[in-house]
Amino acid sequence: MKIAFFSECYYPVVNGVVTSLHALRDTLRETGHTVYLFAPGAPQPQDDEHIFRLPELPFPRHPYHIARPFPRPDIDFHSLGVQIIHCHHPFTVGRLGANLARKHHLPMVYTAHSLYDDMVELSRSSLVRKVGPKAVRSMVRRFCARSEYVVVPSNHTRVALAEDGVAARFVVVPSGVSLSPPSPDARALIRNSLQMPPNAPLMLQVSRLGPEKRVDLLLQAVSLLEKMNLNSPASSFRLAVVGGGQCREELEELRKMLRLENRVLLAGEQPFDTISSWYAAADIFVLSSPEETQGLTIVEAMAAGLPCVAMAHGGPRELVVHGETGLLSPVAPRPLAEDLATLITNPSLRRKMGRKGRRRAALYTPQTMTMRILEVYRSAIARYSASRAL
Repeated sequence: MKIAFFSECYYPVVNGVVTSLHALRDTLRETGHTVYLFAPGAPQPQDDEHIFRLPELPFPRHPYHIARPFPRPDIDFHSLGVQIIHCHHPFTVGRLGANLARKHHLPMVYTAHSLYDDMVELSRSSLVRKVGPKAVRSMVRRFCARSEYVVVPSNHTRVALAEDGVAARFVVVPSGVSLSPPSPDARALIRNSLQMPPNAPLMLQVSRLGPEKRVDLLLQAVSLLEKMNLNSPASSFRLAVVGGGQCREELEELRKMLRLENRVLLAGEQPFDTISSWYAAADIFVLSSPEETQGLTIVEAMAAGLPCVAMAHGGPRELVVHGETGLLSPVAPRPLAEDLATLITNPSLRRKMGRKGRRRAALYTPQTMTMRILEVYRSAIARYSASRAL
């Protein structure tokens, strides 16, 4: 099968969408399919001959590469022999994919990786917060109406879109991820670089430093943890946050205000091939975001054998089994601090939850995701062909 992906972001941008898209593309190619990918930005050294870059807007400080309006692929699209178009965003590049699907009489499917109205509500602009959610919901409804199927990574996403008025044929397909195994000395190397004793608990969050990730909430919880009367070695806990984003300066200020410079490391963006080393170095994984449609880093952490603390909201509720593979916490600093303290002070519970989490992570592999996506493709092609024959 020949498939065309259309995405608003791809490497060198690193986020959950890119991770999921890359895993799906690689696994499809490994099983004999051809996958063309259209994304904005300059060509990258790792790009292959089936990756087509679209001109971007000159926003050097923006974390993403934003495509220019009305982009055109610099190729003869018809000559590619594409059989189905898979859009991963509903914006400029997604609309390009939808328009090409209509022009060349091809079926289109759309994966709703994010709930954009929730993200717009966190804008710093009061005007955007006021008019943005309604406008985004309208745009998403129209885009979904052009799709044979709307793929969602969780039931939470399906329900949220339906409540926003999206009438579509939904298919729930959780994203699957895989990380290369860490080197045998990865744990020691990372912890030595942090000057941590071997038995000191290390908490880890891997996420963008965007407002929706609520890293501020996590820092407030760590501040409360510091005030608890924890015994050694729990009292020597540390937190590492891996990822970059527009909230870094604010978080650095908050860390300073809370006097957490010796407790919290804002490690910034790290090369993707080193992320498994960070998981290996950690003892507890935490995701403070209440806005996750799934929570891919939770899958990665479970696969690494880590117990996970996540918010009792959104997609993570379908990943973390409370009390078995981790803890689901209310979206507030004190209960989050208390849940973290439960794991910090109980190494045997951490190991038990980590073992169960590793088994659960086996349900979320790229192979499983790809098998289900191929079923969606075949059904979409059949439905589209039948409708064209009428």
